[in-house]
Amino acid sequence: MIPTFDVEIEYNYEITQLLTGLTAADVATGFTDHHEYRCLGVPTWDEAAECLDSEEIVLGQAAESEALDGIEAVLNELSDSVDGVDYAEFNQSLHWNDAGVAGLSCALSAARAVTFYSCSGSLERGRHHARYPMVGVVPDAERAELIAELARRAECGIRQHEGCWYLYSKSVTDMHALARQIVEQRGVFDMMPAPQWVFGLEEKLEGAEGY
Repeated sequence: MIPTFDVEIEYNYEITQLLTGLTAADVATGFTDHHEYRCLGVPTWDEAAECLDSEEIVLGQAAESEALDGIEAVLNELSDSVDGVDYAEFNQSLHWNDAGVAGLSCALSAARAVTFYSCSGSLERGRHHARYPMVGVVPDAERAELIAELARRAECGIRQHEGCWYLYSKSVTDMHALARQIVEQRGVFDMMPAPQWVFGLEEKLEGAEGY
């Protein structure tokens, strides 16, 4: 089964107070204390869709599992494969993010919103950083309006802290659903002017340590 977390879904944000003025250097090197999160760059919509397809396979298998945390069970089984190649390829398809929130991180990045944190949460304390599924993102005002609308449709909450948004949900299935909606709205997002940080980001990432 896929875990459901006990968290109240709320919408506490102020678009006019969102962090602005981020540059390619800010995004590439990190602008929050979530230093272990690896910037996804500027993925294409096709890459986001591929990430979601990989994620959907695991979620489907997890839903059929009798384990309390089916996702962990599926991933543990995959990691125990003979040569580990499949597990490595799977993690690469998710851009090394947790299954269940990787798709949303990639979809938001494809929509040209800055992601800086993602965690699928865990029923066991200490297994994951967050207590429930969460993705950190900084959209510009125009993108924020649409993302907020789609988040409500998917029953994902929004909390704002120091100009940054934290999208969260009771289950990763809701995060996955939000990601699918974002990809479906690709045409609308593509009509919005690209934020300034997009320009030169790939070059900055190529020079960043560990990229």
